[in-house]
This record gives sequence, structure tokens and C-alpha cells, in this order.
Amino acid sequence: MIDLSAATCLPGLIDVHVHLIEEDSQRRELQTPSKSLSAENLLRTLRYGFTTVRNLGTDGLGPSDIDVRNSIANGSLVGPRLKIAICDTGARNFGVKGPIELRAAVDRIVDEGSDWIKLFDSVMPGPQNGSLYSEEEISSIVDEAHRKGVKVAMHATASQGSHRAIAGGVDSVEHGVDIEDADLRLMKDSGITFVPTPFVISYLATLPGRDDKAKWEDFLKRSINTFERALRANVKIAFGSDAGAADWTSNPAQQFQMMVSHGMAPRAAIQSATMESARLLGMDKQIGSIEVGKVADIVAVQGDPLADVSRLEHMIFVMKDGQPIDLNHQ
Repeated sequence: MIDLSAATCLPGLIDVHVHLIEEDSQRRELQTPSKSLSAENLLRTLRYGFTTVRNLGTDGLGPSDIDVRNSIANGSLVGPRLKIAICDTGARNFGVKGPIELRAAVDRIVDEGSDWIKLFDSVMPGPQNGSLYSEEEISSIVDEAHRKGVKVAMHATASQGSHRAIAGGVDSVEHGVDIEDADLRLMKDSGITFVPTPFVISYLATLPGRDDKAKWEDFLKRSINTFERALRANVKIAFGSDAGAADWTSNPAQQFQMMVSHGMAPRAAIQSATMESARLLGMDKQIGSIEVGKVADIVAVQGDPLADVSRLEHMIFVMKDGQPIDLNHQ
């Protein structure tokens, strides 16, 4: 019997932007998910209280995204419930151009088992960074993905790329360092979800010895400005940390405090990683709240996270699918 009478219980947390299936150059020969570096990353994430995650691509070696997802689902690997976007984060494109060819690429990726389609626009903010897709191409990709029953996420940092993503009808805009006010209004009206990632940008901006420290500090300032304007525009916001771009020992739950310190109410911050993320994943009938009929994903912290959201960085209990997770071996 576990006594949580003095604790605060919440639904299992959801991170909708991670890269947990990681390259492991020292273990190229290992093709078993349970023996890969990915397994270590996934278990750490689960112990942090994230019972469901969306993995938005990998350039890794060893087990595929599908292998890892299926190993978790069948119980042979311990980790958060996994939704995946089959995506090469190194190449950052489908290798084809034009609406017809891109529709075929979407069909192939979905048929291979991808839960999501992940697109990239310019990698960095700024007008000097070009677009990989036209608005027409994005619209074609979105239309084909929706026809196949999957959603589309788009990495967009520059304002022009964010505009194309939003006008093209994607389901979520990832990072969104620069988004114009008119596009934020369009996001709200269209029901597009914003997935800001200040955690990873802050991490990269504070790394010692960087020659480009000023650039990343500027990115962080602009990202926070966009986040604050998105809050005022009542855009839907889901929790995404970009874990995998930041140090594996860093707890993504640190992002809650960042969100609250820049104007998000603590309850809304928690809901961004519960109900809002569940809705984005199309899983709000299964996860995102503690209710009869939903899966038993439950986490607990000491104290009141509504009074101090940093409490979410210190889980004392994690349950996934009704099974308690051992937290003693961090």
C-alpha cells in the first residue's frame, strides 16, 4: 500500500516534443531497444513523471522509432507511452519537392507506421534562412496526412516559416521563436496548437564557452516574447521541452517554472502538459486527466504545485498503466 494522503496527485505528464531515440556511436552493434541508449533516456523521462511523449524524429543508430514504440507497448521496454514521427533530423526533408511527390512521401511514411508527420522550415530564426516548403506544398502535405488520419507538426523558427506553417494548416507549430501577431490570431481562430520550447533554448544560451552565446540569448528573448504574446492571444499551448537537444540529466519539468514566470497561470502550465497535450495527440479520451475509464497514469509530488510549480521537478510517485515505477535508481 502506498500512502499518498499528504501528497498532490496529478495525471501523468505529457511532453509533445522530444528526441529520446538517440544516436549511440559506442553501441552501433546493438539493435535491441532494451539495450540501447534510448532505453536509458526513456526510463529517465518516465521517472521525471512524463508517462506519454511524442518523439519528433531522430538521426540515431540502432533500434528504429517503431521498434522502440512497439517494445514499450508490448511491455518489453520500460518507458513513457510513445507517439512517433518518422523523420530524419539530419536531412530535415523528404528528399522530394512538389505537391504530388510530397503526398506520396506522406503516404509512405504513414504506411511505415508513423503516428505523426514532422516538417522542418528554416532551422534558425532570421530572414537569411530559407524555407524548405512553399505554402502550397505544406497545404498538400497537411491535406494528405489528414486524409490518412494523422496530424502534422512543423518546426518553424523564423516568422516567414511560422506564417507558412499556420497558413498551410498544420496541427502544431514547434518552437515558433518568431510569430507575428496576425499569425497568432490565425492560430487561435484555426485551433492550431503552439509548442514553445524555452527550456532547450535557455539551456543552449547558457552553455559555457559558446562563441555564439549572444545569438542564443537573442533567440531566447524572442522566444519568450512570442510566448507572452501567444498567452495574450489565447492560443492553445502544449508542453514540449525538446528533450534530447538538452543534457539528459536535465529535468524537462524545469520548463514549468519558466512558463509561469513569463505570465502563464500555474494551472494552465500544468494543463499544457496534461489535457492540452492529450488533445493535441488525439488521446484525451485515454490520458490527460484522472477519471474513471482512462488509463491509470498518475504522478504525485509533495506540496501544492499550484502554489509552487517547481514541485513538479521532484516526483515522489509515478504510475503508468496502473504500474508503479521504481524511482530509486536515478
